[in-house]
Amino acid sequence: MTLAADFTARRGALDLQIALAVGNGETLALLGPNGAGKTSCLRVLAGLDAIERGQVRIDDDVVDDGEHFVPPEERGIGVVFQEHRLFPHLRVRDNVAFGLRSRGIKARIARAAAATWLDRLEMTRFADARPDELSGGQAQRVALARTLATRPRLLLLDEPLAAADATARQLLRRTLQTQLRTFPGGCVVVAHDIDDALALADRVAVIENGCIVQCGTLDELSNKPASRYVADLVGLNRFRGTCRDHVLTTDDGARIVVGSVHDGPVVATLHPRAVALFPERPAGSPRNVFEANVVTVERALDCYRVQLAGELPVVAEVTESAVRDLHLDRGVSVWVAIKATEFRVAPM
Repeated sequence: MTLAADFTARRGALDLQIALAVGNGETLALLGPNGAGKTSCLRVLAGLDAIERGQVRIDDDVVDDGEHFVPPEERGIGVVFQEHRLFPHLRVRDNVAFGLRSRGIKARIARAAAATWLDRLEMTRFADARPDELSGGQAQRVALARTLATRPRLLLLDEPLAAADATARQLLRRTLQTQLRTFPGGCVVVAHDIDDALALADRVAVIENGCIVQCGTLDELSNKPASRYVADLVGLNRFRGTCRDHVLTTDDGARIVVGSVHDGPVVATLHPRAVALFPERPAGSPRNVFEANVVTVERALDCYRVQLAGELPVVAEVTESAVRDLHLDRGVSVWVAIKATEFRVAPM
């Protein structure tokens, strides 16, 4: 196990209560809303901030337990920040060699290692460039090369794709995928969105209000999202309530017919694609039919997401032609139909 952390810490008005572990060769993505504590968590792991209680362990070494504190430069970690933080007065080759030089490695050896890493990250032709001559994505690749050249045992990446434009983002994502697949230590990456997390990580940890609320694979998060934010993150509708005789009464008082035989407190999820919209009350077999008003219509990658308010607040995914045919816009009234078997129900 590269990283094992279970600690509390205070950052301004935010109380962090973090428990996570990362194995050798594994990448864990840290996701959460703005201000949830993602970067604060990374700063504690990096040794830039101390904990109050608990323990942070890297390999077999305790690097912080509230009393014993190992400074960042002695933890054997590599950190790549959002802003990449290249030295503006050094050329790219010397930026990459800097970490090795600061450890006492001879200049010739450090520069040879820098050349190797620049080649691996396809940045050799920029070796003599200054940082201000690079794009955001190129600068981030240089920062990654500088970090990997020191052979850290734990890698921490703070939204590494945020500085890249749309075209460079795809290239940088592929570069990160390649490097993380061969990185022998553990990695924690603060991801901008679920797509970045799925592209780069083996597991996802979701942080809300300073606490890890759920950790697992995408399937594990989708099967039983721990909060509405997690459900939104994986693109699902989520409802909590009590189930009895195939009827789920939500915490908000809505009544849904479901296919589950679970009785008692449950959490139910529903994919937006399973929500059918009609201009008039539909005939047929759907067990859940109700009228709703359109709140928003937003373009997604391959569909439109329609947020609806009514007896059961729900999000539907529809085609562009459906938006046009149903005249979907804010305030428009539509009929909603959902089959009972489309709800996935799990006991709480």
